[in-house]
Amino acid sequence: MTASKFIVAVLATSATASVMAADYRIYGKAEVQIANTDKGVMRYTKAGTQIDAPFSRIGVKGEHTLASDLKLVYKYEVQVKGFEHDDTTEPFSARNTYLGLAGQFGTVLIGRNDTRFKFSEGKVDQFNETQSDIAQVLAGQDRVGDSITYTSPNWNNMSFSLTYTPKDDASNEQAGFAATAIYGDRALKNKQYYIALSHTDSIGNLLATRIALAYKWQKLQLGAIIQDSENLAKDKSGKGYVVSASYQLSDHWRPKLQFARDTSGLRHDEDATQWSLGTDYLFDKQTNLYAMATRLDLDTEDDTSIALGLKYRF
Repeated sequence: MTASKFIVAVLATSATASVMAADYRIYGKAEVQIANTDKGVMRYTKAGTQIDAPFSRIGVKGEHTLASDLKLVYKYEVQVKGFEHDDTTEPFSARNTYLGLAGQFGTVLIGRNDTRFKFSEGKVDQFNETQSDIAQVLAGQDRVGDSITYTSPNWNNMSFSLTYTPKDDASNEQAGFAATAIYGDRALKNKQYYIALSHTDSIGNLLATRIALAYKWQKLQLGAIIQDSENLAKDKSGKGYVVSASYQLSDHWRPKLQFARDTSGLRHDEDATQWSLGTDYLFDKQTNLYAMATRLDLDTEDDTSIALGLKYRF
């Protein structure tokens, strides 16, 4: 082997080792939905029959070891909207995108992220990222840029997290924060229960407090949210509630039901009540076919949407 070939081989080995030192993966969600909506009063849908790719996304996330007890962590994620005919010129939009550090002190992330108030919902929302999402009715389901997120280590099934948004963010007239305390398992995998107490102040023109509860017993999963909300001008305020349930009927079928109500007028300018009913057909852990129907009732109008969708996570 010549000296030049030896040097090239050493550099190639070194580059491979450097790349392998970083642990990362590409992930995403591909979804297609056919929905028929009565009037288009609901958020996240339009009147008539629509073919949509609701909240489909692709991202990369990972970590890089800096020291024995310190890691760099990151996520870059975008929503993919190019499935729709009218989104060919702007097929992407920003989702959670951040860079941070993780260690014995916890995790600090800087960038765009779900507020810890939104994060507190856990697995209560059985119709997440559809027209039946709890954000249809409840305020505070925000993802914000120019934010700092801190998450503490887990102590005896308890953890604490905080979102801070500075005053000089173009979307904020004043600094805002959201704080959440959690007991149990948010994913309901290691523990059967989840309890969260969360408060947000001045993020998205909102002052709100919520309690989120979830419990899983064998094949039955129950969830609830109680929320008190008002805007910073204090001319709109009210209570919000969510109750949800799902049951793993077999290896494939999982029917689910959800009720949500809010009297603050912060999402629809009126009292809002929503009923949602649906079922998932689970082909495997990554793929499911679903059918759902949801009805939104406001003081002066109402809307109904029926949808059939296919979702694949990778």
